[in-house]
Amino acid sequence: MILERRAIVFPRADFLDAMRRFGERIGKNMPDTPPSLMNFDPSQDISLVVGFPHAFTIGERKDFAFSREEVGEALQLYCRDHRVPLPKGATKQLEKFKDGAALVIHLGEAGLHIMIVDDQQVMRSIIRKLLVKMNPAQITEASDGVEALELLRSGDCDPDVIICDLHMDKMDGAEFLSVLRADKTNINCRKPVLILTGDKSEQAHEVTRQTGASKVLTKPIIAEELIKQINLVRGNFETK
Repeated sequence: MILERRAIVFPRADFLDAMRRFGERIGKNMPDTPPSLMNFDPSQDISLVVGFPHAFTIGERKDFAFSREEVGEALQLYCRDHRVPLPKGATKQLEKFKDGAALVIHLGEAGLHIMIVDDQQVMRSIIRKLLVKMNPAQITEASDGVEALELLRSGDCDPDVIICDLHMDKMDGAEFLSVLRADKTNINCRKPVLILTGDKSEQAHEVTRQTGASKVLTKPIIAEELIKQINLVRGNFETK
């Protein structure tokens, strides 16, 4: 149960100001002109890309990329500069808010809900065991992408993170991702999806990332790494 949830909202102008100030600290000096692109997705390792029209070549753009950890640090520094108190020891997450961002602070325990999608019961059981240390409040299982989509469309299933196998009969992980991301009527269409696979092909990994995976993880995986990646794709930028 979450005892308290606080959100510090950064509208687009403040968000951009925070990133400009942080960029100056780390040598990513962004122009003072309005950006032509500002993509923010806290579930991705590279969470923010800000693009500006190139000063020398018409039609080209210069991009500045920031990791999840960098965005988190930038917003915390901005809060400190503006004397906005941040509780110590609380879980902090990044969330997208309209065309800006939000720094969300959880006080107390969050009831984590995880969905496991795998066509092998043995693998679903193994993943459950890996999650024991995380002690999720709820785990939902699906035997393939079709069943997972039905659950996610039903309105009764609202997971925080989805862990999905890549190669499955009936509907594999890549097709599941493609359909899920394309269905804007599904309230779960932007939920973080971790793809877990024994396929070590970098080409398969890249295609899956382009389809919409938050992260592609290779089996076998230890509990600590899986839990760390779950925290990261949820927008947690502090994992210690």
